[in-house]
Amino acid sequence: MRNLVVKKIKNNMVIIMIISLINMLLVFLFYQGDLIIKREVYGKNIEHGMTKCAEVANGLDNIIYLGENIVNFIDRDYQYLSDTNNLDSMKEMLINQTFELINQNEKYFENLYIGYDQYVFSAENGVYENFSPVGRPWFESALERDGLVITSPYEDFYTGETVITISKRIGNTDGVVGLDILQTKILEMLKRETESADSIKLGFIINRDGIIIARTDGEHTGKSVVDSSLANADKLEPYYEQLLKDDSGTIMFDQEGYAYGLVHQKTASDWQVVYVVDKEVMSSETMLLRRQFEIYFVISFLLLNSVVIVYNYKRHKAIKLKERAENAEKNLLEHKKQLENLVNERTEKILLQSKKLEELNTAVIDNLADVVEFRDLESGQHIKRMKNYVEIVIKKAIELYPEYASYQDKIGKICEASALHDIGKIGISDLILLKPGKLTIEEFEEIKKHTIIGGELAAKILEKYDADLKEFGYQICRYHHERYDGKGYPDGLKNEDIPFCAQVVGIVDVYDALIEKRVYKKPFSHEKAIEMIVNGECGKFSEKIINTLLLVEDELKAIGHENN
Repeated sequence: MRNLVVKKIKNNMVIIMIISLINMLLVFLFYQGDLIIKREVYGKNIEHGMTKCAEVANGLDNIIYLGENIVNFIDRDYQYLSDTNNLDSMKEMLINQTFELINQNEKYFENLYIGYDQYVFSAENGVYENFSPVGRPWFESALERDGLVITSPYEDFYTGETVITISKRIGNTDGVVGLDILQTKILEMLKRETESADSIKLGFIINRDGIIIARTDGEHTGKSVVDSSLANADKLEPYYEQLLKDDSGTIMFDQEGYAYGLVHQKTASDWQVVYVVDKEVMSSETMLLRRQFEIYFVISFLLLNSVVIVYNYKRHKAIKLKERAENAEKNLLEHKKQLENLVNERTEKILLQSKKLEELNTAVIDNLADVVEFRDLESGQHIKRMKNYVEIVIKKAIELYPEYASYQDKIGKICEASALHDIGKIGISDLILLKPGKLTIEEFEEIKKHTIIGGELAAKILEKYDADLKEFGYQICRYHHERYDGKGYPDGLKNEDIPFCAQVVGIVDVYDALIEKRVYKKPFSHEKAIEMIVNGECGKFSEKIINTLLLVEDELKAIGHENN
């Protein structure tokens, strides 16, 4: 009897020890799981904020990049116009038509103007005869520095709108070209990215001097981000230098119960896009997941303890516990599936944003090409036809000749780059470019330079884009006037030394020039244009390219008729 009691006590002690070890292990796992949940939720919210910062930074880069290019183009064109007699009227025409062109789609820019110490030529308000820009930051800073200047926000003298000005001194003159960006458009972009983000408390953009460009609450524009009048500026001040210096990063505040953090991303123009992340929101999200985890923990706790206890008494109890475990596993799989669906939805949103960015890049390229086409006084449809021609000819060439198969996945990029083929003409004087009669030898040599200028401009414009797009843009702009027998320009390339993309653009550019009316000639018929190309009257092209052209000439003719 005594032995039986001792044995029973020993068995109970073993069970108690096993249960104690299991419970200790479960508590440890619960603690670790809680830390993992908190770290994951915090990390996802920080990553979400960084994504928002990057999206706004990309949008700002595109606006500023377009604005800087417009200011540079005005500066370049103004210097070419300086030799004309009616300079004032040409200046007004230049800024009015350029401003109208860049605001055809969404209006990001408020005004475009050229200022002197006594008056201003404005695209929106005409000539300010009694207005002196002397003392204005956009005017004085541009005269003092070489290159582009971007001001802090200020209130426009006439419209009362808050604007940021991109300005630049015009050559060695006392004039300054300025382009006003609407601060409200930047504010809208900043707000748009926070509307669906509960964890983002506030967003703001500061320039390289720490001046506030915009805040989502619409307040404190033009002030320093560490101005003593701003709430909680003292908490940011120790991190101020780091914020301006770093390209991107996070700053987390944990002192004195101040449950906020910053995520920031620098733009190409040294602005910082900053979002304030509310850690209290993150904690509430963490609590939801923690409660689910606690349920799983309790279930696991009861199951494991019950298995150990009941196993010693009734085996059939273990079957029911197994069924409960299977149900718990089913719930876990369903939860996993929900998480996978959520990840897929987020991935689709990222791809959609990438597509929108690609469409914006294409629009910027087309708008720059339209600026050149407008100077050349063409019909306005030349670029559209060229892209259609190039796509048709390249697809047929790839179908006919296996050596061109490597271009199959790059057709879209070549078509986009073809829009810039004559961008070098922006560097040619209007006196030559628009001359209605035959050019002299010297004038034709000057015209030839547009290929060299175009290649350099295309490489610079497309530098921040895809590497293939940059290479195609350079090749097309520089070599589309080369000919197969080496009698083209500017480098006299022969045969297949001429890049394939330049050969295609070269032949369709000749075709479109023949069928379109120009100031120095009447349009030729489609049939006559094809005959002249085949007979070599417009320079020699490769037999492969000519054969391809002949096979698609009906499609080219249809495009030419539709747009003419």
